[in-house]
Amino acid sequence: MKVLVIIASGDVGGGTNHVLQILRGLKDLYSFGLVTQADSYLLREARALGLPCFGLDFFSNRLDPRVPFGLRRIITRFEPTLMHVHGGRAGFFQALAGTKVPTIYTVHGFHFLHKPPLFRWLAAGAERRIIHRASHIIFVCRYDQNVAERYRFLRNRQANSIIYNGIAAPGVMISPQNKQKVVGFIGRLEYQKDPLLFLDSLELLSDWKAVVIGTGPLERRVREEVVRRGLTERVTIKGEVSHQETLETMSRLHTLVMTSRWEGFPLLPIEAMWLGVPVVATDVGGIREIIQDGKSGILIEGRNATKIAGAIKLLFEDMLLRTGIIAQAQAHVRTDFSEDAMFSQLRKVYERVGQVGKSAQERSEVAS
Repeated sequence: MKVLVIIASGDVGGGTNHVLQILRGLKDLYSFGLVTQADSYLLREARALGLPCFGLDFFSNRLDPRVPFGLRRIITRFEPTLMHVHGGRAGFFQALAGTKVPTIYTVHGFHFLHKPPLFRWLAAGAERRIIHRASHIIFVCRYDQNVAERYRFLRNRQANSIIYNGIAAPGVMISPQNKQKVVGFIGRLEYQKDPLLFLDSLELLSDWKAVVIGTGPLERRVREEVVRRGLTERVTIKGEVSHQETLETMSRLHTLVMTSRWEGFPLLPIEAMWLGVPVVATDVGGIREIIQDGKSGILIEGRNATKIAGAIKLLFEDMLLRTGIIAQAQAHVRTDFSEDAMFSQLRKVYERVGQVGKSAQERSEVAS
């Protein structure tokens, strides 16, 4: 079965890592092709796997007519049995391409919820069009499924499922002891992730250091703020690094801090939990489906730097709480967020949707 995977952003991040998981984990079962941002990290990694890869510029213009035309040419050339589209930007351009290939659309959070009213209405209309054209919708959390139902995005009895992101657990468990006073921010440096709130909380932790991993539109602002706030001796900004280096760096943190304004169902906290690194996160989107407050991590209501700093201090001072959170977090990941379970559910969707694609191809061959 030939599967064409389409994702707009190929930068290091949760969506990219998720797509790489799929490509690496299922490439022996399916013939994958990939369409993503030209000259991106994801494109390079997929090419290293020996997969057919196609680069497009998804970000020069939100209505760039060259993108759907480019997609049509790629689809015609690759002749996929089905397509697996990730995220709204890729979904929008794929819908404009207007092909009849059966399509799986994975929702990685509904970003339109946080836009001004007019843009929210337009973006919601775009999401509705994307979803209506898809053969099967995958939600990565129940939160997103509830949003889709509230906005009536799903057609009557439209096929959809919730498939939680999973991880391949590393072989070595990390000890919760002997952690230094080092916190980390890992993610795109952009409005959604709000790295400036992370810096606000760090200012309240005078004897702590921090590591920032990620790039994005706010990178220059973050670097300027680190200097302006006198944090240059305490903050290390690593920029874009590989997923493996990210995991290695994260394993040495005392606490991972997530200050997102919204989220779907991120992989990052699951990876941290398995590595024995407690997570302090703002209570948004699907994060509550990952972290049980006070049991497998700490959730922060609102956007309060004082509460975030207080939670970090508590995890340092109360070793009994810290070790309990780590134990429950690792048990939770092992039971509910395994990569094998994710792949098993995904294969079922591929086979179900792929049968439609195979039948269509066979009818086309007979007709010709």
